[in-house]
Amino acid sequence: MKRKIFLLLCFFTVVFILTACKSNDPGKLAHQAIERNLPGDRPKTENWFRGNTHTHAQFSDENDTNDVPMIAKWYEDAGYNFLVLSEHNDHVLQKKVFSHDEASNTPGFIMVPGNELSETRHHTALGINSFIGGETSLQDGVTKTIAAGGIPILNHPQDPVVTAAAFIATTGLNHLEVVNGGRLQDTPATEILWDSVLSAPNGRIVYAVASDDNHYKKANVGRGWIMVKAPALTSSNILESIRTGNFYATTGIILNEYQVNGKKITIDSRNGDTIKFIGKYGSVLKTVIGGKASYRFRTNDYYVRAKIINAEGKMAWTQPVFTDL
Repeated sequence: MKRKIFLLLCFFTVVFILTACKSNDPGKLAHQAIERNLPGDRPKTENWFRGNTHTHAQFSDENDTNDVPMIAKWYEDAGYNFLVLSEHNDHVLQKKVFSHDEASNTPGFIMVPGNELSETRHHTALGINSFIGGETSLQDGVTKTIAAGGIPILNHPQDPVVTAAAFIATTGLNHLEVVNGGRLQDTPATEILWDSVLSAPNGRIVYAVASDDNHYKKANVGRGWIMVKAPALTSSNILESIRTGNFYATTGIILNEYQVNGKKITIDSRNGDTIKFIGKYGSVLKTVIGGKASYRFRTNDYYVRAKIINAEGKMAWTQPVFTDL
């Protein structure tokens, strides 16, 4: 009798699973795959790591003084966990330097490989496994970055201006600098570009980065950075989280936590005093005064991202969450 009951339970379980799978259309399944990569939707064992993806040294083909360890120490002392020395590739075409492991000298700080591809439209080739040179266009640089195992990031999108149409037409480009430390005045225009790409009928998910774009000045440390959620401080873990959008961009706002659970976003900010939930084409869906807020997805939201600010002018941006309501 017990065996018959067990077999019946197994049968109904299989039927239920098959029915559930059959009811999901391919588009919805693809979207669910994207949702599994959202920031905050990860195991509790992960930690936040602070890093900068756009920094320069004087070390180049014309300068043999390796100031990279000194610059790395600036960032380590400022509380960073990782740094990308993104030297202009056209400045090191002879040295072909793209990695600075010599500066990864403590357990809590690592260097991540990268260059700023500068022979055409500037963009960071983050996490590459080989030197890249001779790119002939933004698309060519993006393609070569991906082929080298890296993540392409469009640098300072307003200098010169990259339109939403041009961004969308660049296959494989899914990251941009919403904040560039040397061009802070461009941030509002870049936010518009970001929302335009996200909202376009032929657009796609794009993740926003904040960086210093520091040219070997200690005073420029901390103008913009990213907080990455990852299981461990390794180059591979950091790169995977950046690739899938498991991070937020900031100029000084720190989040205690950011969670995406089901149809709800929850934010707990350490030093923010206003939280705005933003949707299609930059429309403000909800504003909360305070350091904590939540937002439940509504029909036709399309996507939701959050912007957290405070009275000192510091800001943070979470990555867009696409809804399927």
